[in-house]
Amino acid sequence: MTVPPDHPDHPDQAHSAAARTAAAGEAETDWQRQWAAHRRDHRRLRADRPLMLSLWRGMRRRCPRCGQPGLMIRYLQPTPACADCGESFSGIRTDDFAPWLSILVIGHLLIPAVISVERLWEPPLWLHLLVFGLIGAEMVLSVLPRAKGAALGLMWALGLRGDEQQY
Repeated sequence: MTVPPDHPDHPDQAHSAAARTAAAGEAETDWQRQWAAHRRDHRRLRADRPLMLSLWRGMRRRCPRCGQPGLMIRYLQPTPACADCGESFSGIRTDDFAPWLSILVIGHLLIPAVISVERLWEPPLWLHLLVFGLIGAEMVLSVLPRAKGAALGLMWALGLRGDEQQY
């Protein structure tokens, strides 16, 4: 169904709150100006920092901005700034988000495997602990730095720092 050109929902029509009040001859309120500024800032941030690309780059432990390797100095310590583009990561604190994400992913992969093995073969408990303990430890060692990078990429893309004072 096509929308007529004079309809407010037509893509060519400016149908923001500020445009409607200006067209009606009313004064623009303070909250409308703040909301319009917020939407402009949000659109600019989304254009400068694409969310999915930043997540993908972070998960690969690359800079979310330029994609060059070297996001982590050590196993879980992010670099203070990218060596190529100069983007600073020292103010971003991921805290418990990366371990939480790792537990979520590993739990959803490991627990069904444990239950399936138990129901199909019924191995002794010591074998369960040995096999799945080693598999779980290996999964943690491989998933945790990638989850940390993904959390860093997500927070960078959203403009978050990880503290309560975001403004």
